[in-house]
Amino acid sequence: MIKKLLLIVLISISAFGVEIVIDKTVKKLDIKKSTLKRDDVKEVVKDITTGLMWQDDSRAKSVKKDWNDAKEYCQNLSHGGYNDWYLPTIIELESIADYSKVNPAIKEGFKNVTSSNYWSSSVNVPVSEYAWYVYFDNGYSLYYRQTSKYYVRCARAGQ
Repeated sequence: MIKKLLLIVLISISAFGVEIVIDKTVKKLDIKKSTLKRDDVKEVVKDITTGLMWQDDSRAKSVKKDWNDAKEYCQNLSHGGYNDWYLPTIIELESIADYSKVNPAIKEGFKNVTSSNYWSSSVNVPVSEYAWYVYFDNGYSLYYRQTSKYYVRCARAGQ
């Protein structure tokens, strides 16, 4: 019984944060503190945890491409003083989703986003003409035909 209660407490702590009461003073610990930092000059968002840098200019909410063109677009992107951008993997793209929010379900720091589908570079192995994307209305990932036109947000290995 005690083990089950401890497990429930640990799950609650990791999901919702913790409040600690010391001498009748409530101090809130934010376990899910954002590790993202926005650079408004370069129009990028840096993720300190993953080391990735994300494109976050007006093109990130306006450019739609099919999957092949999305990969090429990122490879040819010159933005923020960098030219080594790429189309992120599904795991990388999912890392910026915020499942506690909707419309858009993206972490704080991003200014240029639409609650729609964004391509990843990951292909669906059983169906070679499909690729994975993240639907940033709710943050869920799915796969669909590579010929579909979805939004593009490029990434690069940050500093």
